[in-house]
Amino acid sequence: MGGRHATEYVDELLKKIPRIDGIVRGDGEEIVRDIVAKGLSTDIEGLSLRLNGNIVHNKNRKLEPVRSDFFPNRKLRRYTYMVPIDEFNTGIKIDLMLGSRGCPHNCKFCDFNFNPLGEKRKWSTRTPESVLSEIKTIEADVIGFADDIFTADMNWVNRLCDLLIQEGIKKKYAVNARIEIAKRPDVLKKMYKAGFMVFLLGVESAHDKTLASMKKGFTIETIRKYFEVLRRFNFIYHCYFIIGNIGESREEMLDVVAFAHELGVDTLGLSVLRATRYSPIREMLKDLDNYHIDETGKVYSDMLSVKELQQIRRDVNNSFFSGAVILRLLKKMIIHRLLTPVLIYKIALYTARRKIRKIAEKKGIRMGNVVR
Repeated sequence: MGGRHATEYVDELLKKIPRIDGIVRGDGEEIVRDIVAKGLSTDIEGLSLRLNGNIVHNKNRKLEPVRSDFFPNRKLRRYTYMVPIDEFNTGIKIDLMLGSRGCPHNCKFCDFNFNPLGEKRKWSTRTPESVLSEIKTIEADVIGFADDIFTADMNWVNRLCDLLIQEGIKKKYAVNARIEIAKRPDVLKKMYKAGFMVFLLGVESAHDKTLASMKKGFTIETIRKYFEVLRRFNFIYHCYFIIGNIGESREEMLDVVAFAHELGVDTLGLSVLRATRYSPIREMLKDLDNYHIDETGKVYSDMLSVKELQQIRRDVNNSFFSGAVILRLLKKMIIHRLLTPVLIYKIALYTARRKIRKIAEKKGIRMGNVVR
């Protein structure tokens, strides 16, 4: 096994599931090669395994920069992944890839700068030429970049856009970014031309005191100024906000709605504050007797329980999606050719059938194939 969860809970998984022979801790590319060559061996750094009835953790493996010289062969994969809407298959193929690894920033609430062993990872990128080579092998219409932050070096992004435009590649891309991308409208213009469609931006709060405690590196006024630039482009802006930030009241959490409307945000990513095993938040909460962490890592206070925070999250989400917001989002999706007249018709038909089916189920009416 491998991956972030397996790395973070290596002892628990090996003790609970006897069928697991070994777990790769951290990056897997080089370890996989070693396992193929040697089997599960105590010589392989970064590997945990069973040996004579005991669980053995080999020494940690050095975290190397992300490599540019190889990437997955997707022809070996069993499945084709599609963009779904509930149970409806849109027919839009989607895939994921990686252009960089790590993050150069140090937001207080975030543990992306650390691997699950608590070791700081240096941010590194593949060459733009390598990223282009992988994109050429991907059949999907939409590619999501799984980078913690894709836009840390806008000159690197600029070079990649030049290559995509020169090659005439017609795909759409979604990336994690920071709002400082607004400093480079020249690159934003080129990104739009190259097919970049969605920016996932961490705003996190509508209050300066919270942003300062997080060490986000910007203020509310700075966010407003950046979005004055961002609104010039028809990108889809998906913004992350945290519900339950330390020191925020219920009313302050609800301010997300008005602030997001003011900025021109298209969709929201709302999450209750969490403190993972290696999160710096645990240190912040150590001396706060009125804040607590539940068994899943969610942070709550004597003032607001996890259940209440989840309700605030739902309230913010429901209040945000006004008719104007939905229309703007639909317009952008049509501009980016993500929505076509045929697809709109199919989605409308699916939605209507779903509603009829729900009404029928409530009334105990058996419906035939017409509504299936």
